Amino acid sequence: MPLALALLLLGLSAPGSRGCLQCDPSVQEALTKLRHALIPSRFHQEQLKARAQALLLGMEGPFFRDYALNAFVGKVGIDKLDHVASFTKNLTQRLMVNSLRDAHLLEELVTFREKVIKELKKALRSYELKACDPKICRLLKEEVLDCLHCQKTSPKCVPRKFCFVDGQPRIDLQYKTDGDYPGNQPMTGILISMFLAIFVFVVIVIA
Repeated sequence: MPLALALLLLGLSAPGSRGCLQCDPSVQEALTKLRHALIPSRFHQEQLKARAQALLLGMEGPFFRDYALNAFVGKVGIDKLDHVASFTKNLTQRLMVNSLRDAHLLEELVTFREKVIKELKKALRSYELKACDPKICRLLKEEVLDCLHCQKTSPKCVPRKFCFVDGQPRIDLQYKTDGDYPGNQPMTGILISMFLAIFVFVVIVIA
């Protein structure tokens, strides 16, 4: 576990390691305050404390940047991101004042991260839907944030091969079209069932 924490801390200090939500200093400050408030006093079991520490350090570090780059095109509208930032800070305030401890608090932290991911996903997908549509992307005027470099930039059209599952080989599912299946598939199934029934009957008679 110390090695894992060291890697997380290294990620925090690496150039360009901050992205998306961490481009807002107020969000990072809220997450840091949350970690300092919860870890020392609300966790008594070392294993739970280490897991909670790793979870919060990951959220302060490259976690959201990697999510934005690996699952989406890595850019998000500024107005959408402002909403996610406010949402995240509100949740940190609620966690600061609750009375949960140890395992229950760790479960709440996991839920907290899931909620933030869902809100960030909405923002990332909102931009991707527009940037991947040739008819819409040329008309985009909104300012967007580059999650890798943490810089504001102008919206640009994204090649379709980098959009959605097309740019994600690890979750890309290949579905057959109707043309790949025989047209008389139901009849084939009936014939196979009849053949198996006859075969079983013959085997019983012989036995």
